[in-house]
Amino acid sequence: MVTAWRVRVGSRAAVDGAKQRAARVAAAAQALTASDLSGDLNRLVAAAVKGAPTVYDKAMDANYLDPALRSGLGGSYHRLFDGGHTIAGAFRATKGVSPDDAVVKEALGTIKALLRDASTPRGLPLANWDKPTFDSVAAALESKFNIPKAWFYELNTYDAADLLGGAIGVVAVIYRWNDDDTEEFARLASAIGTSAAASVNPLLMVVSVVAMARAYNKASSAEEFAELIDGGFKGAATSGASMAAIAVAGSAGASAGLALVVGVTAGVLAYKVSDKVSLMAIARFVKDQASVLWHGAVSEKSGSAHELGDGGPAGLLGGADGVVGIGGAAGVAAGHGDADGGRFEQFEIVHAVADGGEVDVAPPPAAEGLDAGHLGDPGGRDGEPASSVERVRFVDPGDTQKL
Repeated sequence: MVTAWRVRVGSRAAVDGAKQRAARVAAAAQALTASDLSGDLNRLVAAAVKGAPTVYDKAMDANYLDPALRSGLGGSYHRLFDGGHTIAGAFRATKGVSPDDAVVKEALGTIKALLRDASTPRGLPLANWDKPTFDSVAAALESKFNIPKAWFYELNTYDAADLLGGAIGVVAVIYRWNDDDTEEFARLASAIGTSAAASVNPLLMVVSVVAMARAYNKASSAEEFAELIDGGFKGAATSGASMAAIAVAGSAGASAGLALVVGVTAGVLAYKVSDKVSLMAIARFVKDQASVLWHGAVSEKSGSAHELGDGGPAGLLGGADGVVGIGGAAGVAAGHGDADGGRFEQFEIVHAVADGGEVDVAPPPAAEGLDAGHLGDPGGRDGEPASSVERVRFVDPGDTQKL
């Protein structure tokens, strides 16, 4: 009985571990498809499906090949407007184009034609656009938000690398969907989102939105928003490091294989390093240090030099003979004066006892001719010398008195 239970627990742990590793590999792989290696991947697909145009290719390009329609379909961008290059549009265009072909052969011919177009720089459209509408929206985005028209086109199309990256992202999310670790899932969602934004992959963007919503739901249910933020930071750092390393290797003339190795290595190192870093812990540390510095600055300001003279009718601090007197109910008055009491340098904590009772005196503000400070005991008399004063001294040695 115990042995069977241990076997089940061990098997479950092994499966969970395998899922975690698979999800991490998938996350790294989709980051690679979003890097400069995507061009190499598209070329591999193109080499696999190359060949002379078939009846299916021509059927998909029928509107563009029609001289009457061609001029209004955007030239090399025609796939977004001609209606024959969305998945549904392609199958409609190729249906029955070759009476001798069976349904399966027709479907395979259409898929091959789609892959051939997907491996080109223009890719395939997610949906068909009306060209004037597209031009109008693109112009508005560029004028108001400085979003280039080419980027907007990319957002509406996908290529073979985008398709693979989206598929890998789906697999990664499925593997971790029921994972209780909020930080790990947030890391995955952030990595996917970073790759999607960098490669302008609309398919992966959809996956990233779903993953981020799931990550937020996990964090909300378990009240683990700190883990959500930490995971998001780590995922973006890992994906960004991998893509940056590949870009640097490519610019240095490295082959696709070497750039792949560099990208994987950078991703692994970034994962290991970021795993030991907590963005929330750093934020708390910065907040604590800022608080310490703030309180230190306030304390220094409270203990800085003030010039005190006649503070007004209710009391004196630093009077003509340099004696500290405690005011009555109106409190201690402070002002910038030239009384013989001299410059007051330090006034931190003063507890004075006058004949009328105890009086607590607060550091006086730098104000001229205004009554300020804590209220003194009503029993104290205006200008009466205190019986004792702690940590009060004057800059001028001749006026220094300890009462």
